Amino acid sequence: MTCKTSKSVFRRMCYNVSENLTMKDNSKEGCRNIIFAKDNVENIRKAIGCCKNVLICGIEGVGKITNTVMAVKDNNNVYYSGNPLDYEGKLRPGSYEKYLKYILSLKKDIRTVEDLNELLNTKDDIILIIDEIYGRNNTHLEQISRLFDMENIRVIQIVGCMKNMGSLIDKIDMIVELHLDSAFIVDKELAQAICRIFGKK
Repeated sequence: MTCKTSKSVFRRMCYNVSENLTMKDNSKEGCRNIIFAKDNVENIRKAIGCCKNVLICGIEGVGKITNTVMAVKDNNNVYYSGNPLDYEGKLRPGSYEKYLKYILSLKKDIRTVEDLNELLNTKDDIILIIDEIYGRNNTHLEQISRLFDMENIRVIQIVGCMKNMGSLIDKIDMIVELHLDSAFIVDKELAQAICRIFGKK
């Protein structure tokens, strides 16, 4: 299964938010009644307002990173962990420096973090945007796993292809699939099955 040819599969994965939201016990019960509309910036705000660890996925060009950064534009202590590779392992169009410059232009005070290990001892309440999982080594994956567990860090993981999450999918509280004019919640158990069956071993 490739992400470019799986639109029909993804449509079967998406359900009404009120029926399929998977959250931790300390999440707000009211989030079960969340309704997504056409504004994906607001849709992402709703998701991160309800859940600690949110996965944003979707096909190329739906604005995963742009909408996510715009959704936290008014928040303080926002960090960004970049990745020079996309979900297929290809280099970013143009250059990674140009891509990073664009992201920084969306939120002037966003802080880039080169070494995720730097955040493991922070006591501050922060929001961390992790851009893509593909190509990250085992050390990075272990650091990401630990960050998912930290109560003071709200993690927003961006992926172009959900299967690349592997076992990290277990630590996600809400999976949001973006489309150009809408967003859907992806059923957690089905997402886990996709990562288990189609993900990298």
